Amino acid sequence: SSGINAEYGGRMQEELTTELSVSIYDTARNDTAKKRREELERKRKDDEARREEMELDYLAPFLARIGDPSQMTADLAQQLRDDCLKDLKDRLVDMANLIQGRFEKETQQLQWKQNWYQQNQTTMTKEEEEQYVSYCSEAMFKIHILEERLNRHKELAPQKYVALEAKLMGDARLAEYLS
Repeated sequence: SSGINAEYGGRMQEELTTELSVSIYDTARNDTAKKRREELERKRKDDEARREEMELDYLAPFLARIGDPSQMTADLAQQLRDDCLKDLKDRLVDMANLIQGRFEKETQQLQWKQNWYQQNQTTMTKEEEEQYVSYCSEAMFKIHILEERLNRHKELAPQKYVALEAKLMGDARLAEYLS
């Protein structure tokens, strides 16, 4: 009976002092994981806010280039507008040239492969012919995508230019100096 009482007392003591451990995989109750998750979320929000701020202030790099002047003038406002629009135009032209270059490269490679096929088709194995057909199909797909991308770029570029021009004309820092 005393052994049972001692065992019972020991079990009661265990029950009273039981401390559950939280699994590291239970991220909802694991304080360390929760703090880490909250920190990552806060950092992500800060980064997103910083990125939005940079995207919103399209004049920032141009103002920085001229020393971030405290006083705006009509000439300075015009220069900022022109520089900003020229930069956009240059980027749009570069993008069009890049897409056009890729389009021409893919077309040229396909042309070369078709010429090679014409010269070697009589001596080709069935496997080589299948590879050729597969290559042509993939190349035609890439060419089609590049052509669509180039057409879309040509369609959107003027709209982007006009939108930036309107944005600059409405910018509070420039509006009063631009007419």
